Amino acid sequence: MSVKIDKYIGRAIIRYLNGDMTLFEYYRNMALKLLEKEKEFVAIEDLIDIQTKNKLYKMVG
Repeated sequence: MSVKIDKYIGRAIIRYLNGDMTLFEYYRNMALKLLEKEKEFVAIEDLIDIQTKNKLYKMVG
């Protein structure tokens, strides 16, 4: 998990414990949005088929 998500989760927990539900929901939603963005990230390696990978490895190696 990224540092930003951890910060938002921590802030949300503290706000929840203090009874500030408005800020709790804000920080929770921010953490969830960042988590969804991380899930959307796809490595280039995952997009390349095995034959192309092998050609690239031969070219580099």
